[in-house]
Amino acid sequence: MDQPESSVSHAAAQTGPTPRRLGARGLVDREELVRVIAQSLYSLGYRKAAAALEVESGVPLYPPEHDRLLLDVMSGRWDACAATIDSLAGISERNRAVAEFLVWRGHFLELLGTGDDGVRLATEVLWRRIAPLGINRKCVHWLARAMVSCEGAVAPEAVAEWRIGLFLDLVEALPPWFRVPSGRLEHLVETAVIQQVASCIYHNLPDEVTLFEDHNCHDEQIPSDCTQILCAHKNEVWFVKFSNDGNYLASSSSDCTAIIWKADGTVFN
Repeated sequence: MDQPESSVSHAAAQTGPTPRRLGARGLVDREELVRVIAQSLYSLGYRKAAAALEVESGVPLYPPEHDRLLLDVMSGRWDACAATIDSLAGISERNRAVAEFLVWRGHFLELLGTGDDGVRLATEVLWRRIAPLGINRKCVHWLARAMVSCEGAVAPEAVAEWRIGLFLDLVEALPPWFRVPSGRLEHLVETAVIQQVASCIYHNLPDEVTLFEDHNCHDEQIPSDCTQILCAHKNEVWFVKFSNDGNYLASSSSDCTAIIWKADGTVFN
């Protein structure tokens, strides 16, 4: 994970009022942009710059709910985890149930790894916490079988690593604002560049596209001056195509003829 070096509050002091929406059309949310930039800086290794951006902007890379859930998962405070998930905005009921299932499944498998007493407690978790969520019954049946086979049980010495994996699985089920996806800024920039190239009707250059200006191929790069008129056809031309070596041109017309032209204008029947 691209973990920040410092934690800052949303209420951090700022030098002056800044607009919530940015861009000529107001389509860019300022806090979202700051978080995306900070995530990119961390991933590029510029940790001090990223931490300074968080402090100066007053916008943390991760929201308070992220840090709270991470701490609760690593501490095994399962009721607190469920409460945090229940408090999140912008999450569908289906995804909320999936996230809670992941939490209680983690608790269940850890209990199985603690011996006979753990199995009894795991049974209560299965029927009181997991079954009412209405998740795929196959998952519930697999957990029920695990109480006999101990399949998937988490050994005490593996709990820390297991909980890290559990948290990463939780992040995938939670809304995008909860954690900025890795490489998000690079993806947005690359998408914009691809769109500019795709919309350039004159694009035919192999040169790399720069980020310092909008991409635009000029029309002078495309031959547009009439140097010769071929008049052998008696009606409208439907199709023309050059040979691979560029020495010949084939044309077909609604007059039911096809003509092969040499590049110097010579006609071949």
